Amino acid sequence: MSGWRFRALFTTGWKVPVLSSSLRTAPAAETARRAWEVARRLGVTRCADATWLDRVGIPVYSATRPDAAAVIVTAGKGGTSDEARAGALMEAIELAVAERSAAEADRRGDLVRLTARKAVDRGGPSVGSLCPVLGRKVDPDQEFAWVRTAEAISSGDFLVPAELVFHPCPPQLAAGLWGSTTTGLASGNSPDEAVLHGLCEVIERDALSFETVRSDSLLVSPAQLPAVPAMMMERIQDAGLKVWLRLVPTPLGPCFSSLVADDDLASPLACNGGYGFHPVAAIAAARALCEAAQSRLTYIQGARDDLEATVEFIDSFTAEKRRAYRDKLVAGFARDDKTIDFADIPTAQLSSIAELLADLLERCRANGLDRVGVYRYPPLARPFTVVRVTVPFAEHFTQATHRVGVRLAEMADMVLDEST
Repeated sequence: MSGWRFRALFTTGWKVPVLSSSLRTAPAAETARRAWEVARRLGVTRCADATWLDRVGIPVYSATRPDAAAVIVTAGKGGTSDEARAGALMEAIELAVAERSAAEADRRGDLVRLTARKAVDRGGPSVGSLCPVLGRKVDPDQEFAWVRTAEAISSGDFLVPAELVFHPCPPQLAAGLWGSTTTGLASGNSPDEAVLHGLCEVIERDALSFETVRSDSLLVSPAQLPAVPAMMMERIQDAGLKVWLRLVPTPLGPCFSSLVADDDLASPLACNGGYGFHPVAAIAAARALCEAAQSRLTYIQGARDDLEATVEFIDSFTAEKRRAYRDKLVAGFARDDKTIDFADIPTAQLSSIAELLADLLERCRANGLDRVGVYRYPPLARPFTVVRVTVPFAEHFTQATHRVGVRLAEMADMVLDEST
């Protein structure tokens, strides 16, 4: 396809390099070069172009870190090879830092052991505001490790459970109430860049949590997509696949979900989703579409060690049940009872990462998420900054985590009342 050139489509009028699926303070090629040096230092042995294992052609790279404590293979996607390579390496860097920082954090005085009751007395968030695993018993007098985290909206700091900062969390620090995930874990060429990436991920998970209770998403018309999402959708369709893009409503900004489906295969494993939140709608849409393509290719590649549970779950179905599961998934994304043109989706028009971040923090504050914690990990990845963003009362439900907070519980109760 001619015209598969993303950067020029997004850079005009901006003070920083705007990539197809992200916003960074340095060009993707420069970020990838720096990231390779750091990643090698942290145990990454190779970064491979996996793009043409599939027929779609949206760039996907995979980085391998053999001694990883969690995921050995990380993936990156984007509109160009440089973006995808940078993404795979930066994710590997984030994971390496998150798993190696607990001891250094303790040495520099970031950790404190307190009961949940005493943490709240010191201004920390309640256990419930951080969305514990559904049904998990909470003892307010249980003592466990907390991490001092800087406030992003106001000055000062507050405490966040170590279980929500380190990944995987060392057993001696864990409370056993939330489980260890990577949501809000992010890196960047600058602190603001890292925080923006992390906060966008937290907001994305929050918005998608509510979709599991009641879907209010709208099918986005493909006729008026911006250039980059349109090219991505065209690539997917040219490969003989079906694709849908949906807007997930949230007052915090544009959030999208996407599904790529292969009609030649009846398995749900051939239906691959992607998601993206970003203040700039075109970037959010591109993130969702290229993540769906990445998800598809990840299953084709088969290198990630965290796929086994999903594969085993689907393999436990009968052929008829697999087909029904797939059909229900496709129908949910294809439904056109509510549609929207891309031109009608509000989008940020700011000119720097700092301005985008400040605007997003203000949106959080105005919508009841008035505490945004940012933990800067020890500088194991210089010159990059690695952070963990934590937002009390932001929801975090997935089929894997089963974490439920106050807002999602209230929504579930309301939906239940409406159905009775």
